[in-house]
Amino acid sequence: MNMLLKNGSTGSKVRVIQNNLKMLGYDPLIIDCIFGRDTENIVKKFQSSYDLAADGIVGDDPWSKLIYEIKDIQTALNNPGHNLIVYGICGPATRSNLFSDQIANIATNFDSCNNSNSNKFDISESGINFIANYEDFYPTPYRGLDSPNQTIGYGHVITLGKNFESLTEEEAKALLTKDLQSFVYLVNNMITGIELTQWQFDFLISFSFNCGAAALKYSSLLRDIKAGADNETLKRAGKILSFDLIYSLFYI
Repeated sequence: MNMLLKNGSTGSKVRVIQNNLKMLGYDPLIIDCIFGRDTENIVKKFQSSYDLAADGIVGDDPWSKLIYEIKDIQTALNNPGHNLIVYGICGPATRSNLFSDQIANIATNFDSCNNSNSNKFDISESGINFIANYEDFYPTPYRGLDSPNQTIGYGHVITLGKNFESLTEEEAKALLTKDLQSFVYLVNNMITGIELTQWQFDFLISFSFNCGAAALKYSSLLRDIKAGADNETLKRAGKILSFDLIYSLFYI
């Protein structure tokens, strides 16, 4: 294939790289079809986390890995019934289906997690506050670029039949805490038999809240944690990224 994209490259393939990286939690900061310094730096982080030569150049191996990881997500989304073409390129359909899958998970699992005492972990107050700080507070409804529903407070999606005109910060924090309980339930199911720290669990909740439970379930991050990688190893490998890299996934 002889793929070679690097700093200074432009065009549609660069856009594919930027979109795929962003979906996987490696934010190039801007989707502009231009392979600039920010894209180069985030490509290096991606390469490091997959044991590829961290040179910031997208040759055949990094390109194949980027395509493969998105195919995994698209395949996972098709399991619960989404009709996606599994071709390894992150487009609006993949992002919107991840988003709707997140909403469906909340609706399907909220009663279960309310009535279950089997959760090994719960998200900590520090984890809730961290997510709230990164989400930012919106007292009135707004509409994200990729969202079919309006959002309010700290990232609460207003689903059909619900009506919010405004929220106080206290009300929004309570709503966020309630929304997160669905992901507490889902993530606890994913980590059965695994020893985690509270910090790791909070990170997994934040990841699933913003990227969707399907993305977490098939992520290399969860696979490495299941394999027993310690925090320092994960950090050095770039597996546990700064939280700011996974926010605004659905607003590009």
